[in-house]
Amino acid sequence: MNAQLPISVPLASPSDFNGWRSWSRQLLHDRVPGTDIDWQITPPADLYAPVSERSLPQTAPAFAIPRDTARLISAVFASGHPERFSLLYRLLEHYRDTPAQPVEPDLLGKLQALAAQARAQALELRACLPPPLQSTPAFRHVQVPVPLLDSQASALWRLRPQPWLMHTPGRLLLCENSQIIFAPEPPSIPDTDTAPEAQTEKALFLHDFAQRHGQSAQHSIYWRGVDTFRLPPAPEEIDQASSLHALRCLAVDCAFCPLSQAANRTVFGEGATGARLIFVGEQPGDQEDLTGRPFVGPAGQLFDQALQEAGGQRGDYWLTNAVKHFRFIQTPARRLHQKPEAQHVQACAPWLAAERRLLAPQVTVMLGVTAASAILGRPVTISRERSRLFDLPSGGKGLVTVHPSFLLRVPDPQRRAEEYRKFVTDLKLALSALAPDSKEE
Repeated sequence: MNAQLPISVPLASPSDFNGWRSWSRQLLHDRVPGTDIDWQITPPADLYAPVSERSLPQTAPAFAIPRDTARLISAVFASGHPERFSLLYRLLEHYRDTPAQPVEPDLLGKLQALAAQARAQALELRACLPPPLQSTPAFRHVQVPVPLLDSQASALWRLRPQPWLMHTPGRLLLCENSQIIFAPEPPSIPDTDTAPEAQTEKALFLHDFAQRHGQSAQHSIYWRGVDTFRLPPAPEEIDQASSLHALRCLAVDCAFCPLSQAANRTVFGEGATGARLIFVGEQPGDQEDLTGRPFVGPAGQLFDQALQEAGGQRGDYWLTNAVKHFRFIQTPARRLHQKPEAQHVQACAPWLAAERRLLAPQVTVMLGVTAASAILGRPVTISRERSRLFDLPSGGKGLVTVHPSFLLRVPDPQRRAEEYRKFVTDLKLALSALAPDSKEE
């Protein structure tokens, strides 16, 4: 009797998680052994064309796996390891047949090692992108597996909605006009040196190629099927983060409270990484959520104006919020701000604590009740505690004042002008508390 030939299973790309999952469900349902499956990456002719439908097995039911296992599968798939399809199929065979039993140690160990490697690479990849403060288009050449880069497309967009282009062997990934475009690597790339002018020429060539030959996830079912490899931050990672940028990269996938489900992104702090004065507000608003930058909406613009009148420039200091996600109510016309609750402030406390740990500021300015309560750990009445410097238990000086959005809500023009002058005076007091030799970086 002739041995049964392996079943050849076509996948559209190295990142075809949707295809692998659909075929795996069907083959597991049909009880096809993993040893009889030959996973083949066979790109279809319409891979980079607008496609709304795709022929995949749809009859096999899904079966339950632990949440941690689902995360492990996502990480291993992103690793790009050549054996990932068969290794993960073996894992699913285990949960189909013996879900109550421990996974084979050798298999589990190999999968966990691949997952750890993928996580480390994903964080390094995120760190390649400059923060949203730098609005000029960013071009980065990286050496990571294609599935890893593709799996981070959403995270990179949330980290930096401003234009960027990523190139790794086999893939171009372009973010532009709120779209992510997946594109193949050009057959040939201009051989340029490392001079800035040459790199700009190369970036323009790749950008043009991606626009002409790529496809957005919005318009293609192939790219909608790319898995998003999320990196839920662990408390020890936050505590051990060695830089503000590393902390920002960890915060991308923060889901410590429900606000992350509706908001576009985590809005991390920005400013001078050597700042000795930090301003802490309440939460991001609509514009902050769209741009990924704190204090850029109407209240932020008023803050910039007042800070300049006080003798400062926002780029010299660190600006952040007690809560890192936008809380809002959606109306037909726009998203309306909602004050965050104590649970949201508490959930975000590790991020604010880590920012202050890394900066060790001489002065912390608390803009509004939410920020003051978050820093001081108690109820605060602004009218009783504003406009004076005091020692903070954690070190440095503190100053409480109003949030600039308060000034926008004062209806009477004369009173608004008076409150604005008081706000500028408070900012001057905060700046005066900096040591004369304090230099921002």
